[in-house]
Amino acid sequence: MAKSRKTNTPPPEKKSNSLAYGIVILIAGALIGVAFSTAFQSTKASNPAPAQVQGGDLFSQIQMYSDRVAANPQDGSAWVTLGNLYFDTDQPVKSIEAYSRALAINPDNPNVLTDMGVMHRAVGEFQKALDAFAKAIAINPGHETARMNTGVVLLYDLKDKEAAIAAWQALVKINPQAKNAEGRLVTEMIKQLGGAEGAPQQGNSRLLAPGGGS
Repeated sequence: MAKSRKTNTPPPEKKSNSLAYGIVILIAGALIGVAFSTAFQSTKASNPAPAQVQGGDLFSQIQMYSDRVAANPQDGSAWVTLGNLYFDTDQPVKSIEAYSRALAINPDNPNVLTDMGVMHRAVGEFQKALDAFAKAIAINPGHETARMNTGVVLLYDLKDKEAAIAAWQALVKINPQAKNAEGRLVTEMIKQLGGAEGAPQQGNSRLLAPGGGS
């Protein structure tokens, strides 16, 4: 989910520190990825953000893309990439702002809308999350990720089981084999919701994120 990652040969005694720092960055990125990819779905793998640098950590990339949009505020792809970088570094407010700037340039990108919905949910703005998913679905009715995430927010955040079931039933009409990020069939989730077991366990309440590509 994280993007690409500068070099000046350091003195020998600093190499171990640099290696340790790199490992810490990689571990942090992995943990962030897990936090967003269990059941609140992502298409980042299939729709990667454009033009990542070939070195440096995520924060140096943020600085690079911040400079890029400052020089050219109409660079929509750079705003998307910046939004993705803030997403990957767990900065939802800044991510929403970057995605909003990208959507002002290209309002019809369902992946960006869905990513922004994930970030709205991360800051507790559940209705704004649903609105973003609804816009994505209006643009692309077959957008499975937006439909999956709609059900998650309805069920776990707004406690509206019937609306969640309806959202997922619409999803399985498009793809009867649709699964959440944990690999669980949505049809099984619907069956469980309608049965004596009640709602799925809380571990399934995270969202999928489509990866905002252009």
